Amino acid sequence: GMIGDPSGKSEERNLLDADTLAANLAGQRAQLERLLDFSEGPTGALVVNNHTWLGQMGFLEFLRDVGKHLTVNYMMAKDSVKSRLEDRDQGISYTEFTYQLLQAYDFVHLSRERGCRLQVGGSDQWGNITAGTELARKMGAPQLFGLVAPLLLDASGQKMG
Repeated sequence: GMIGDPSGKSEERNLLDADTLAANLAGQRAQLERLLDFSEGPTGALVVNNHTWLGQMGFLEFLRDVGKHLTVNYMMAKDSVKSRLEDRDQGISYTEFTYQLLQAYDFVHLSRERGCRLQVGGSDQWGNITAGTELARKMGAPQLFGLVAPLLLDASGQKMG
């Protein structure tokens, strides 16, 4: 994406240019088409781009309407943030620190607009997913749920992908 998720990363992700991002999205779609049915209709899979709703929301509006609901204390308690704060050489940028707010708001938005009630991810996403369930509770959205699976690791124990 345009903003890197710090989960499971020991250093800041590089920001992608628009062409690389578009190529990555096309590749992900092609992979998903081998597993999911994207036909029209109520059971067809759907891929959405969060830039559709986040790109229309101004920074001050986001802080006021979304950021006010989760405290810095809550956000700093997440493993993805704590591990980066403990590394004095690396740290965490404001961009990556606020990633969990973006993913949390995506979950709330999708629950309201598409009826999405379950977010599935790797175990490294637990903090981001629970931020979404908490944000939903604080914003008066329907109760949301998360499901995580263990990460696939390479021979050296590093996250694949």
